[in-house]
Amino acid sequence: MKTSPLATLLIWLGFMSATSLAAADERISALFLGDNGHHRPLERARQLIPVLKPRGIDVEYTDRVEDLNPDKLASYDCLIVYANIGKITQAQEKALLDFVEKGKGFVPLHCASYCFLNSPKYIALVGAQFKRHGG
Repeated sequence: MKTSPLATLLIWLGFMSATSLAAADERISALFLGDNGHHRPLERARQLIPVLKPRGIDVEYTDRVEDLNPDKLASYDCLIVYANIGKITQAQEKALLDFVEKGKGFVPLHCASYCFLNSPKYIALVGAQFKRHGG
């Protein structure tokens, strides 16, 4: 049985929230980075937000790559990327990588594997880069 990326995220975040909330009774905050492309990330975020909120996960949506900065990311426990943004600046790349190195969560969904094409470090963090559709 094939699991959709959205279902996988819900399962993972649900597990993480259950274990985290049981241990600390705290909420998890996530920044969901999307774009204005054909994958319609804002619609996906609108599907996730009401499901995750009662499970202790607060999700804020943004389509501003400029939000990848140390000050903004400091407010979150997790970064979700569901976007096709071609480039990332060195400062944004550093903020994202530092965020993850500090133990924060990183959830690249679907098209995130074709995001920030100018960053080999981001591609390594995702684990691969999208090549093409097809079998």
